Amino acid sequence: MCEERKTAERHLDARTFQQPLNDLAITLVFKVQREGPRLLPTPQFVIPDIYYLIRQCHQTCNLLFFLNAEERRKKDPDWVIAYSAASLPLIRTMIDCLYNITAILGNPASKGEQFRVSGYKNVLETLDADEKRYGGDHKWDEWIAEQRKMIGFDMRLNGFTEAQVRATKSWWPTLSRYLKVKEDTPVTPHQEFLKKLTLGFWQEYSALSHAMFQGLTTIGVFLAPKDLPHEHRPMVEDRGEIMIGQHVPRAAAILLCTLTEVQAYFRFDLEGVARINQRLHQIWNALLPVPEIKELYDERYGKLMQDKGINPG
Repeated sequence: MCEERKTAERHLDARTFQQPLNDLAITLVFKVQREGPRLLPTPQFVIPDIYYLIRQCHQTCNLLFFLNAEERRKKDPDWVIAYSAASLPLIRTMIDCLYNITAILGNPASKGEQFRVSGYKNVLETLDADEKRYGGDHKWDEWIAEQRKMIGFDMRLNGFTEAQVRATKSWWPTLSRYLKVKEDTPVTPHQEFLKKLTLGFWQEYSALSHAMFQGLTTIGVFLAPKDLPHEHRPMVEDRGEIMIGQHVPRAAAILLCTLTEVQAYFRFDLEGVARINQRLHQIWNALLPVPEIKELYDERYGKLMQDKGINPG
């Protein structure tokens, strides 16, 4: 990493974006829950799915803030740098939330159904496998029957039959599968954007989440710092500060991307009472000193906000 990037990230003041980002996420997620059904009435299950995906992304970001708060690192005797390192794969989960939300909102009727039905089918097939392996055990039989009852009720509530779900051939693609495009197939702008979040330095989150060698080279020294010679151990603290200053703003940026995408689709608060548009711009401006976040803004979000009327004032 170049010295310019290190300096930008290490001197970013979290007070300029952490609490505003949290407050804005709460505002938008409740807007989705309360006003979303009017703006996207069908299919009815899309709004709950979007709502909980935002919640997952938001709370994951909050967890990273919690683990890496300066007061916790400086005053909690039980805190160790390994916890910060071990939590980094969660940023890849946040990227998956961003992918799922944007893919669904690209075509809510089709993609929303595919997301839900694929999930139902996975649950049913998992229960089938459990029954095949553990059937005959009273406790297992009771638990499997209860799970089938709950998933059956949810399917019927949302207008699906078990036969319809089991017959589906359209699986929801993981992000990596979604980005595998045949040579003669043109890449969509959505795929092009998401590729940038799975290549370059962003790619390390995939390596971390899959426990690959290149992921271990990023965090290995933080997982067992006492394995180092005594004279090298002070280096871990300094490198840990750099790691936190590097990755926490990126997590904040992924949540901000997600909120921007949601606002661009729904266009809540057109009268500006909640100042959603202005708050989005304020948080983007606070994070723009980080070069890779500025790249996201320049390549997609500056234009997206302009096109969707998300203005700073």
